[in-house]
Amino acid sequence: MNYRLLLVIPLLLLIASSGILFLKSSSGTLNLDIDFKGGTQLTAETKTQINAKNIENILKDYNVNVRTGRGFKSYTLIIEFDSDIKASDVIEKLAENGYDLDYSIQTISPSLGESFFKQSRIALTLAFIFMGVVVFILFKKPLPSMYVILAAFADIVEALVFSQLLGIKLSLATFAALLLTLGYSVDTDILLTTRVLKREGELNEKIKTAFNTGITMSTTTLAAMTALYFLTTSIVIKQIASILLIALIADLINTWMMNAVLLRWYMERRIK
Repeated sequence: MNYRLLLVIPLLLLIASSGILFLKSSSGTLNLDIDFKGGTQLTAETKTQINAKNIENILKDYNVNVRTGRGFKSYTLIIEFDSDIKASDVIEKLAENGYDLDYSIQTISPSLGESFFKQSRIALTLAFIFMGVVVFILFKKPLPSMYVILAAFADIVEALVFSQLLGIKLSLATFAALLLTLGYSVDTDILLTTRVLKREGELNEKIKTAFNTGITMSTTTLAAMTALYFLTTSIVIKQIASILLIALIADLINTWMMNAVLLRWYMERRIK
């Protein structure tokens, strides 16, 4: 089998994801939470479950976004709308329809949201640059280091794009998950590259042992994130778990179908 053909899948996935991200960014259609676009959020705890569609119908004149979450003993209702709409008007409208609840109110201006978004992008970019510097210092070989960085870049882009396609809004919490993704994705790539470059033995055997260890690491983390997603009562933690689940699946593809293939190709050319 020509193992280089395995490169087609991760490369097509990366190209498609990069294209979608570029189109969404350039057209301003990224699905942003109020953390980054500004707005007002009403949050209330209830003893009984509330139908989100009913709330949206009641508040259809305010163009709201309604989410509900379930805890162990209560339910969470979250209502988001533009910052130019008065929260008191929304609360009054809900009270008229029988939803007289105690709300906490969070308001972020559009300019402040844009500032948060800019700072988050800078933080992610700097983290990526520092990671790349550490990788180059660790391996001291341009191509293997670039393979690690490429795989990490692919993980972040694909996690962001697929979370957007699944309707997960980009917020401070999901940006934190993307930073965690950077760490989770790099560890398996560094494991693989270290085994191949710095250990003695037959090439295929070194890749195989790295694969066994890496898959064990990834599957245990996948199991932990899956449990967190289904057991948590927090909508924010559920979003973070979702991002990490997507990123870990992407990492399996990018590490073992792209980085491993490129690394093996690199080593075979050196031997020749």
